[in-house]
Amino acid sequence: MGSVRRSNWKRYLPYILLNIAVSIGAVLLVLFFWSRRPTPPTLAPTATMDIGQEIDAMMPTATATLPPSPTPNLYIVKPGDTLFAIAIEFEIPVDALMAANGLSNPDELDIEQALIIPSDEWVAAYREKRVGSQPNATATPTVVVEPPVVKITGVVGAGALEEEAIRFLNSGGVANMAGWRLDDGEGHIYIFPVFTLHSGAFNLNIGPGTNSPIDLFWGLEEPILNPGKTLQLLDASGKVQSTFEIPEL
Repeated sequence: MGSVRRSNWKRYLPYILLNIAVSIGAVLLVLFFWSRRPTPPTLAPTATMDIGQEIDAMMPTATATLPPSPTPNLYIVKPGDTLFAIAIEFEIPVDALMAANGLSNPDELDIEQALIIPSDEWVAAYREKRVGSQPNATATPTVVVEPPVVKITGVVGAGALEEEAIRFLNSGGVANMAGWRLDDGEGHIYIFPVFTLHSGAFNLNIGPGTNSPIDLFWGLEEPILNPGKTLQLLDASGKVQSTFEIPEL
């Protein structure tokens, strides 16, 4: 009977080791070439905008606005008002109040009429315009004294002693009325007391009463303002400043 030969593994050991060495070399070679491959470019992150910032950018830029021009101060005429009394209340000259409202007669006021009350700046400019600018700034300044222009403008309440009054208007400079006279041509003469009249109007009441800045009282006991009578206003030197004929009724 023949015998079976056992295979000797040691006989194949060199081949096994060689195969392992070849495999390891192949792996190392693959890793070497893999590490030298080109690196792909890195993409930069896309910039993003906050949604709130985007909305703010779309909103229009606010621009500064000028404050509205001041509305002129208006006064509504009430029953019993006079231009002189309104001027005193607002502490402005009567002539400036008349100029601001285009008035030529201080007695022409209507109830509920709207009057413009000029500002202090407007009054100052008006005064400067009336006085006039100096022709030479280096010249010695001179004081311009405007003469008074006092006129009889009318009468009211003729025939009723409690209502009779003569109306006057000074459209010029300050008038010292002391010594001035009113003559009705029939023996009635009124001599003005110490009375400084600025630009504006006042009344000379025929009957008795107490004097005020806008009303003087003659103190007669009977009416004298008869239609057709001529009144004369004379200054302290006796020069006639105004003549007025009372109209027929």
